[in-house]
Amino acid sequence: MITIMRKTTFLTGVLAAVFFISCQEHHITRQTVAVDSLINAAYQSRDYDSILSLADIRQHDGTLSDQKAFYWRGYAYSRQRKMRMAEMEWKKAMAQGVDNDEDLKYYAQSASRLVGLLYLKANYREAIEIAVPAIKLLEEKELTTNNDYTNLLTFVGSCQLKLDQPEEAAHHFNHAWQHYQQVTQENHNTDSYTSAIVGIVTIVDAYIQTAHYQEANDWTAHLDSMLQQCRRLPDVRESYIDKQWARLCLYRACALEGSGNKAEAAEAYREALHTQYARTGDGKVEATNYLMAAHRWSEAADNFQTMDAQLAKYDMKLNMENIHTYLLPKFIANAEAHRTDSAIATGKWICQALDSAIIWQRQDDATELVTIYETKQLETELAKQRVTLSDQRLLMVVSLLGVVILGFSLFIYIRHRAAVRLEEAFYDLERANERAEESSRMKSNFIQQISHEIRTPLNILSGFTQVLTSPDMEYDEETLNDIKIQITENTDRITGLVNKMLELSEAKSKSFIECNDQVPAVQIAAEAINASRISDAPHLTFDMIMSPEAEQAILQTNLRAAVRALSLLLDNARKFTAPPEARQYERTTDHLQRVVLRMTVSSGHVFFSVEDTGIGIPHKEAERIFEEFVQLDEYYDGTGIGLTVARSLANRIGGNIILDTAYIGGARFVMTLPLGDTADR
Repeated sequence: MITIMRKTTFLTGVLAAVFFISCQEHHITRQTVAVDSLINAAYQSRDYDSILSLADIRQHDGTLSDQKAFYWRGYAYSRQRKMRMAEMEWKKAMAQGVDNDEDLKYYAQSASRLVGLLYLKANYREAIEIAVPAIKLLEEKELTTNNDYTNLLTFVGSCQLKLDQPEEAAHHFNHAWQHYQQVTQENHNTDSYTSAIVGIVTIVDAYIQTAHYQEANDWTAHLDSMLQQCRRLPDVRESYIDKQWARLCLYRACALEGSGNKAEAAEAYREALHTQYARTGDGKVEATNYLMAAHRWSEAADNFQTMDAQLAKYDMKLNMENIHTYLLPKFIANAEAHRTDSAIATGKWICQALDSAIIWQRQDDATELVTIYETKQLETELAKQRVTLSDQRLLMVVSLLGVVILGFSLFIYIRHRAAVRLEEAFYDLERANERAEESSRMKSNFIQQISHEIRTPLNILSGFTQVLTSPDMEYDEETLNDIKIQITENTDRITGLVNKMLELSEAKSKSFIECNDQVPAVQIAAEAINASRISDAPHLTFDMIMSPEAEQAILQTNLRAAVRALSLLLDNARKFTAPPEARQYERTTDHLQRVVLRMTVSSGHVFFSVEDTGIGIPHKEAERIFEEFVQLDEYYDGTGIGLTVARSLANRIGGNIILDTAYIGGARFVMTLPLGDTADR
């Protein structure tokens, strides 16, 4: 009798638990539909704060899947220009499993947006590593007719072009083109054609940016074909066709100009001028790409006059990226067109914009760091609440089944594990916050230094242009040539600083650079000497000493990366052998410093040793000087990233750069590069 009662009690408990769970699932299903409607309404009204709030709350109570919550949070953060937060959320989405068709759809959207973000940040290797598995999964699940799949193909090809892999890029681009054709044939509507046109525009732009002008011209034919088909749709807007046709002509003009077909390029540009879009502010600014490539400086300067209105129209902040994209080309166009007043005004604008950009950068970084910190805290709180909720449900099931002792033991075990995880999470959060604060401080110092280094040549340019425009002054030919040289040197200095800032984005990359160049070691040294101009430095004597083996050594490497790394070492030696307060030098042998480039061969490697008689480096700082933004002596000009970039480039072509701490009387940096085929390393 007791056995029968026990069985009956157990069966009753199981039935009660099943009924409770089924009711919960039905309630959650209805709530999920309501949550989707709320998020879509917030999306339509561009209420990104509401999207974030809904995603947090509904992910916690289970009415919104993790995949959807991570996607929507990433989307909202990206619209708020919090790109690091968006990247973090989409990476969480990529790490989630895909259990159903809806999760697969949001997985594809997260992958497409994440890869696009990494492409814009120039993280090409990481973008490919994320995109390729995503493409494979979508193919396995037969979800290849949506825009996200073709976007992934397009971004992979664009990244491969940036990494100098044109054949692999062409394969992915052709694959994307086949899908564009398939989708537009199966879905003969405006949305399908506009998505295909955007993708093809991205491909053409990637080919132009990487100087593959013939391929760019070939793809303009694909764009032309797609536009002709889109034009036949009954609901397509004529203004849209006019805009895309203008852009097609401008892209074709750039591609033809780059290929040397100047007459055909000019004809394509004239055809673009017949469109309505070419007369708008957007069209004029977009046309400057061709005009500057064709050295039609006056026309480019005229078009840039609409820049102020366009920036105001789109409420664009003049951050570092926009200064480089819009203001610097405007300055160059006016300078080359000899419009000194406009060039001076633009130069002053750049100076003012840099100050604002620095402030915005600090504010944005601080806000984003606070958000990251708060998000980590929220995740810790959510983890704790989930553990608590799980314990409550477990305790209820245990009470229904009557296994009080087992349930209590399990409750203690789970709580203990949760406490350990919370303690570890808090410790990791404290360490992350300390690293974030240090990174923010170094980044602020770097931005201040860059602002100073850009402002100095701009002031020089402003001074010379004011002198040249003075009506009462006359100059001989020698003075004019000297002024021209100074203007050219300082313009190059500004461009070099901006390029160095962009170059820093690749300094943390661990991916190898393709090493397909067979070059003599002597050629690397010669090009690095020319690039650094160390032999022209008035305050030092420069010598190059090489062993007979080094004179004959041939390396299989990447010439551009090797030359850049060595030129940075030579530039470092030139800078730190001069007194920081000096600006002019008397070339007397009594006070000259000395820099020597030695080249030897040993154990299958070429050693490039750069030694100087400068201020030297303490032994304890031998590794720290290779970190980003580190400057041991702040009285010297510089950005603190030269050695970081140099070592990164050397490592990525199979070599290394170290400080020889045994050397006294200055500093000696040694760069090693392997002989032979680096592909086998």
